[in-house]
Amino acid sequence: MSENKYWDLFNIERGLNSSMTESLYNIYRVLKIKENLKEEVNDPYQLLDVMKSVRMEIPFFAGDERLFFALYREMSKLTRRELIEYASQIIKTEKRGVGPCIPETLSSLLFKNMNVIYKEVLICDVEKYGVELYDFVNTFNSNFYFTIKNEPVRKVFEELYKGLNVEFINPEIYEYGFTTQKFDFIICFPIMGGRLLMETTRSDFLSREPSFIAAENLLLHLSMFGKLLIILPAKIGFGAGDAEALRKYIQSSYKINEISSLPTRVFYPYMSINTYLLSLSCGSTDSINVKKYDLENQELVEKDSRLIFSDELEGMNAWNVDMVFSYTDETLLEYQNSTIKKAELSEVAEIFRGKAITEKTENGNVSVVNISNLSETGIDYDNLDKIDEEERKVARYLLQKGDVLIATKGFAIKIGVFEKESGLYVASSNLCVVRPNPKLLNGTYLKLFLESETGIKLLKSIQRGSTIVNINYQDICQLEVPTPNLDDQFEIANEYNKGLDLYKETIKAAETAWSAIKRNVQKKLF
Repeated sequence: MSENKYWDLFNIERGLNSSMTESLYNIYRVLKIKENLKEEVNDPYQLLDVMKSVRMEIPFFAGDERLFFALYREMSKLTRRELIEYASQIIKTEKRGVGPCIPETLSSLLFKNMNVIYKEVLICDVEKYGVELYDFVNTFNSNFYFTIKNEPVRKVFEELYKGLNVEFINPEIYEYGFTTQKFDFIICFPIMGGRLLMETTRSDFLSREPSFIAAENLLLHLSMFGKLLIILPAKIGFGAGDAEALRKYIQSSYKINEISSLPTRVFYPYMSINTYLLSLSCGSTDSINVKKYDLENQELVEKDSRLIFSDELEGMNAWNVDMVFSYTDETLLEYQNSTIKKAELSEVAEIFRGKAITEKTENGNVSVVNISNLSETGIDYDNLDKIDEEERKVARYLLQKGDVLIATKGFAIKIGVFEKESGLYVASSNLCVVRPNPKLLNGTYLKLFLESETGIKLLKSIQRGSTIVNINYQDICQLEVPTPNLDDQFEIANEYNKGLDLYKETIKAAETAWSAIKRNVQKKLF
């Protein structure tokens, strides 16, 4: 339904200077008045007297009686469903009131997992949903349990869902014992980021991150044949520490039905992070559906899917969706099945992180290569940052000719080969330095492989996240790269370098000719 339907209401609310809480309270007041009204009221002050006579569990209205009367007349025309839609629009407009909301395209995907056999259904933080939740509740003959942490919102939603098979329960899903019930179906979009610092949290759960706590806690409240759908930060798929501990706990104790990667833009404008949708049940894992979704015209579209088995998941030691797809990619399979000699990068090269730079100076003695200095045609040595540092303090970071630099952060995978033979140069901390063993691997050959279709796919398979490049140093060490005969590597590298030199000369000649043409034309202007 279009927001235009509620335009008059929004304008009256503006006149009342209402906050999100007060706007929701106005819905509550209208519902209570209608419930207790025996005859139509046509006078603002009479309506105010009726309001005073009605027992309400919210603060008394303090504002312009005539504006509230106008609001009442508009709002009382709306059906219960329309009031829920209006309340959802108020919450979404506020943004700060309840945190990120769930777009209809995602809630539709979540609700499709509902089964008529599910009798006890828990929906967490229902204020994050739109009117589609109301339609969902009316579709099934189940017992629904809702949680809402924001007390004013809870008051209003209890009134809006009155008469339906809905019970509002303790919203503290981040604490043990928030309920003693078991559920057949649970949907949760928990708090993203931040930490809970309560003493019980530190000792009772594997993690102190709210989203991970919610996952662990809600799994305990699944019935024997129940299912949990939960949205978690994408680091659950590849993170170390508490993310890894939670993965191992789930893999050993529960059944993983599905792991899906959601597009970053799905929660815009509330937040922009990579998230996974997990479907978990009681039992043991046999096979797992791995899916990748994208947004097309504001609709979630399944772009790819794979069925993998539990032993394959265990072998990866991660739930990285991109890694799963790379294992079944035809180009990568062709590379993996080829007879060319291969080796883990750490076996044929020394690998280290760049140096963290804190303070730059114009006249420093050490030059710093940043991601921005890497280009398609090489490294821009003329525009490097400088730092002033004793050589002994940067000795372990100093670059040597033939070193390969790989960007581990940023918006694109960028690779360069360091060619300088003298001077003090270091790479910044956003670059990983690969120093090939000269008896086994040529730097230019390695760069060419990593920039090939196969190399890019390999790097993307270890990329932590789908939008922003975030490659872990240890994952680079484990990359399997080709190591053919060194003479063959040099031959390929020399062919590339000759072509690159010709390309640069051609570009330079073209730029010189173009500058001459512009100068000649400008002389004829006046």
